[in-house]
Amino acid sequence: MSYPIIICEDNLAQLQQLKTIIDNYILFHDEEFNVRITTQSPEEVIKYIKKFDVNNGIYFLDIDLGHQINGIELAKTIRRLDVQAKIIFITTHGEMAPLTLKEKVEALDFIMKDQTIEKIRDDVYSVLEEAQQRIDSINCVQKKNFSFSIGTQTYNIELSDVILIETSDIPHRLDLATKNGKYEFYGHLSDIELVHNSLFRINRSCLINPINVREIDYLKRLVILDNQLKRTFSLGKAKPLKKVMKEI
Repeated sequence: MSYPIIICEDNLAQLQQLKTIIDNYILFHDEEFNVRITTQSPEEVIKYIKKFDVNNGIYFLDIDLGHQINGIELAKTIRRLDVQAKIIFITTHGEMAPLTLKEKVEALDFIMKDQTIEKIRDDVYSVLEEAQQRIDSINCVQKKNFSFSIGTQTYNIELSDVILIETSDIPHRLDLATKNGKYEFYGHLSDIELVHNSLFRINRSCLINPINVREIDYLKRLVILDNQLKRTFSLGKAKPLKKVMKEI
């Protein structure tokens, strides 16, 4: 699990100080915290998020950036680009907290600059731990659900309802069979495998949900699933399939 960190602070000395605190925290943690960019420019933050499609980022932002885009405006843009962003304001303007509520940027914390360096360090460490826990919780929920889009509409169904996903006759499209219906959408099996490793690839073109397997004929290399769906599996998949079924 990766935790990308982005810092935007117009005061160079304070920017370097904050990065040093975060770097020291990272040294003593095995998780993949990674300071992606430190900058004095809000435009650079926006460009970076768009270019690298940052998701579940942890953002440390000064409110007064000495720029036409202040920290709250930057936070609003970040929230649009990275919906699950964890935004932390580092500021001397504690009175601005109510405005962040009004602007719906959902700040995770406010860390005041007019404290001792030890207190700032403790606050940064504490909020990094909280951000990690929240990101992990969101990812856990997402893995229990399966999301896909058809046109402009996004569907979210329980992963336990997924029976199988296989390539369609139409290039770059997938067929999804669930307990309650069938769907066709654009996607790649390899991408789905990365997100949902509980699904099992029985051949080059088909992923199945092992919890919805009803019977397996190893001589015929045939899997019978819910809704009486039947698919064959590759010869080399017999042994790993047996192992997966034993673990359910």
